[in-house]
Amino acid sequence: MFYPNYALGLVAAGCLGYVVEIEEYAKKFIQKIRGKVQSGFVRKDDRLPTSSDIAQMLDLLVLSLSAGLSFDFSLAMYCSKFDNRLSRDMYSALFSWQIGATTRVDALEHLSGVYKDPSFERFVQCVVESIELGAPIAQTLESHSEMIRQTRRYELEEEIEKLPIKILIPLTTLILPAMLIAILGPIFAGLFN
Repeated sequence: MFYPNYALGLVAAGCLGYVVEIEEYAKKFIQKIRGKVQSGFVRKDDRLPTSSDIAQMLDLLVLSLSAGLSFDFSLAMYCSKFDNRLSRDMYSALFSWQIGATTRVDALEHLSGVYKDPSFERFVQCVVESIELGAPIAQTLESHSEMIRQTRRYELEEEIEKLPIKILIPLTTLILPAMLIAILGPIFAGLFN
């Protein structure tokens, strides 16, 4: 004998079981992502991003934002075009706030704390302020990118100014004595013969 209500109940229980199972998998996945957010996105073997990496990211973000793309899509485009630690970590942060494991501000502030780079901290601060205030981010990031380049230029000029002093030490300890021996050696040899 066929009982339609019983069959419908079995089908509904089976579907409900699958829904509960899928929900459990989703909860485990979100916990795994949250664990990555709390433990950090950082690979131990990669170098920390330099100011030139950050300036490069800012330039691409400014160009994309000026073209009318959203911040998330601009960041995803940067992450897909470059393969360095900054792009991988930014992609992990982007993914975590897109699936809802963390907020954009929390993910960026976490990366800022991991990198401890003043230019990256300023970038995060610009993004957070523009999110909170609703201000356009492209102009802010463009001025920040120029400031990073200017700072890097000053650092390079300072290193160039220190270079003659650094060259002087090996010159006086290694090259100058060898030249004196090569020049004065035959003269002293002639005097003693």
